Order: sequence, then C-alpha cells, then structure tokens
Amino acid sequence: MSTKAWVEGLNIPGKPDEWEVKELFKTYNINTPNGEIVRPEEDFTGTQLEKPYVVKVCDPEILHKTDIGGVKLNVQDNIKEIITQMRSTFPGSNLLVEEMVPYSGIEFIIGALVDQDFGPALMVGAGGILTELYKDVKFRLAPITKAEAVRMLKELTVADILQGYRGSNMELSPLAELVVSVGELVNDLGDIFNQLDMNPVVYSNGKWIALDGMAILK
Repeated sequence: MSTKAWVEGLNIPGKPDEWEVKELFKTYNINTPNGEIVRPEEDFTGTQLEKPYVVKVCDPEILHKTDIGGVKLNVQDNIKEIITQMRSTFPGSNLLVEEMVPYSGIEFIIGALVDQDFGPALMVGAGGILTELYKDVKFRLAPITKAEAVRMLKELTVADILQGYRGSNMELSPLAELVVSVGELVNDLGDIFNQLDMNPVVYSNGKWIALDGMAILK
C-alpha cells in the first residue's frame, strides 16, 4: 500500500486514527501489536488474538487517550463488559482491541515533526514516563541513513542499555532500522505530513514494537 492510497482511504479525510496509523506502520515493516478494530455497530470476535487484551478508544479527535480513561489494560474474560463500558463513555467512537505485549527494560519514543526552517525532523529518546522526566532525546533531519541513526541512538544518555549494560538484550541495530523506516515514511508523506509519535516503543521477544501510534496531517 502506497502512502497516497493510505491517505485516500482514511475514514475521515486528513485525520487518521490509531488503527489506520498502525496499518501504515506495517507497510514500512514497523511492528505493532496484533489487534482488531471494533466499530460501534460491530461485535468483538477476537478469533486471532490472545489474552490479555488492551482496549483503547480509537478516534482521531482523541489524541491523549490515557488522560481521559480511554485505555484499559490487562483485560481478560471481561472483554465484553469493558467494551460496553467504553462505548458508554465514548459513544460513536471505534475501539481498538490489541494483545497486551509483555516486555521488560526501558521504553523508547520515536517521533517526527516539521521544523519551520529545515523541514521534517526525526526524534528518538527515552520514552514512557522517562520522556518528561529526563528529556533524553536527539534530533536529526529526515530521511536518515542507518549509520546516522546508530550515531543518534549512541548519543542518548540511556544508550548503554542498547549495548548490553547489565545483561540487557535490547538490540541497537534493529532500533536504528526502525528510525530509518520512520524517516522514509515521513519523506513519502511529503507536504501533507505534520507530526508523528510512537510512544512507547518496546523490545519484546526479539523485536521492537510500537505499542502506540499517532499521526497528524496538514
């Protein structure tokens, strides 16, 4: 799927929701959790998913879901009850049900934005709660080579965790490749790109996974 086809296929023109953003990620070999979109008129099937689940409101007008109770973690056999509650809280919105990804180690954030003077820029850093706590982030103009992405990651204060610190098995090379992929995505979107955010990006079962994804178009 090309970025043009993706843009033209958005449910709300110019306003992708998380499900649609993650569908775009997949075309750039960016891993995301296994999931299912559940629209207001549909029932959750879950035939391809394993418990526990994460249930999220999936609406392009709601960018900060956690702040308003739009994310439920570690959902088990009470999935239908949780979906009913979420639909009551967010009537008319789609829901996204995903497998809850197990992981250890720190979280990362990868993002991109448009600098008024220089154009699209990539950002990578310590993610999750560490984003605001340490502000450990680095920037480069997009697109980017893998060699430059490696240098970018090694400049982070938390870089040691990517190089075997205290037995950490987090791999630097595939994380650098993910950063390169984000740069390619941003470059392909061209003039309609405004902002992108993956937070957190975690290491699970030998691969990096973007647990959350958001994109804003012009």
